[in-house]
Amino acid sequence: MEKEYVLKHKDIPILTFYINEDTWKFFELGDVIEQKRLPYGIEEPGNRSQNAIQLHAWLQGRGLPDSRKDKDAVKKQFNVEELQTLTMQAGGRNLTDHYWFHRTDKTLVWKNVNYFENTFDVVMEKGGAAPGIDRSVNRQSPNVCVDGSIEKRWIIEDGQRFLLKGSRYKRMQEPFNEMIASMILDEYKIKHVGYKLRRTKDFIPYSICECMCDTNTEFLNAQWIIQKEPQGMKDMYAHFLDICKKNGIQDVKERMDEMMWLDFIIGNEDRHRGNFGILRNSDTLKWVSIVPIFDNGNSLFFDTSDDEISENGIDSLGKAFGDSNRLNLKLLDVPVWYDQSKKDAIIGIVAQGLQNNERINSQRINIIIETVKERLSVFEKSIQI
Repeated sequence: MEKEYVLKHKDIPILTFYINEDTWKFFELGDVIEQKRLPYGIEEPGNRSQNAIQLHAWLQGRGLPDSRKDKDAVKKQFNVEELQTLTMQAGGRNLTDHYWFHRTDKTLVWKNVNYFENTFDVVMEKGGAAPGIDRSVNRQSPNVCVDGSIEKRWIIEDGQRFLLKGSRYKRMQEPFNEMIASMILDEYKIKHVGYKLRRTKDFIPYSICECMCDTNTEFLNAQWIIQKEPQGMKDMYAHFLDICKKNGIQDVKERMDEMMWLDFIIGNEDRHRGNFGILRNSDTLKWVSIVPIFDNGNSLFFDTSDDEISENGIDSLGKAFGDSNRLNLKLLDVPVWYDQSKKDAIIGIVAQGLQNNERINSQRINIIIETVKERLSVFEKSIQI
């Protein structure tokens, strides 16, 4: 049976749409109420059919993806055939932005239901949480509205919201890489989301980081920003810079330089346009800043065999503005923050971080360290140091 729902931005109604509550699938678009607050990617004034397609895709992107590592266990726990069902039943509420939806015959207010101010999912045992979804996670939770392929889980500690992230591969290297990247960025005082390493009771590693959004600030990813306005003859990088500057973020070039430098040095293969972008004030819609650098786990040859490390060389897959992190170096200006004397500190951070992982042998660590050294040299040559 189809029921009418309202999509809201905090307490402001944006549009109505219909959900088939037998299948928990999007059924039909209703009325657009507040055009200027439509989510990025659902902005085709007057084009109703296109709006419906975009809304459907946007709703699907608010929850657990089918690539999620523990999807079968989650489906079994909640007795659903599709993960999307959980997203729809939870009203799409997350800890990334301030959009949500509910049935129009319900009277609900943002202050009483948002997860920035209200509790959720009491951890069974203090300090015992793991990144996966366990029995303490319920259907009304940000943990059924989080994307990404690895196991993730939001928890509350001392009133703060933290994200736990696991790993997908046999070396379980991603949590160590998150910590390594954070320490490198700390060394250069570059704004970033700080990650720390933890372990479960079974000594399985995972990372933990604090939520980068709050009751007033939300995240818009670069893909939505880039596709919002016609690109014309400009390349994607110039297009993104122009949009950000037009919206008041004048240091966007410096922030992108920092991100692309890190991605080249650690060989980040997953800097897609969904894991960088901007923060904006959700009340005024004013753009605040480039989002702090986050999500650096898929790096340092995390899923590469020993033989393939040498074969691949110093370059790595780039997804932000091109196909190669090395090619992106051509976009960088000479960074005033770069200190050549800190190269040994970077090497030490990488070495110590990887040595903490009992699943990586010393020979492999040495190969990775030599690659990072070479990348630093190539970077310095590219900016003529």
